[in-house]
Amino acid sequence: MKITIIFHSVCGNDYLLAKKFQQAFTQNNHDTRLYRVNDEDWAEQPDCSDQAKKILAEMQTVPVAKPEHLLEADLIVMGSPTYFGNVSAELKTFMDQTSCYWFEAKIAGKKFMAFSSVGNPDGGGDLCLQALHNYAKYMGFCCLSLPANILPGQTSNAYGVLHYSMGQYAQSLDEKTSQIINNFVQRCA
Repeated sequence: MKITIIFHSVCGNDYLLAKKFQQAFTQNNHDTRLYRVNDEDWAEQPDCSDQAKKILAEMQTVPVAKPEHLLEADLIVMGSPTYFGNVSAELKTFMDQTSCYWFEAKIAGKKFMAFSSVGNPDGGGDLCLQALHNYAKYMGFCCLSLPANILPGQTSNAYGVLHYSMGQYAQSLDEKTSQIINNFVQRCA
């Protein structure tokens, strides 16, 4: 299966999520491509740790996403930081650039999965995931939900993977989030 992962990240957390998806799909022998959304306003975050600065610099080497990258995928995995319960302006701009495919239904029928990072559990991350699914539905994608039991003994958000950063820049993913991604990819394999 051909996987295209498209993300926007400012603090590096969504980049870590995207990399984890890429790693998990690649380990399961899927042809996986990783792209970042262009962010002309992005600047290095001055108040973050040296580890986060390293991750943010690495993120800038990822190729920039173009709408035509969606054409090559069987599954599109898309992620954004949560801003006021919605996707970032940069990801929204990218989504708007794909409208030509909507008119032609050129990418209808592709599978879709969403992820987001959010500062805390009350930060609107579930709304951001819903916004990503709204986009996917209009494009004609087949949305893949997370089963409630994707992590045994715990429940998950059906709309996708949420990472609670708790205000930290690009530190690392917690074990629970990593396991949810691994379990989801195993179900897709």
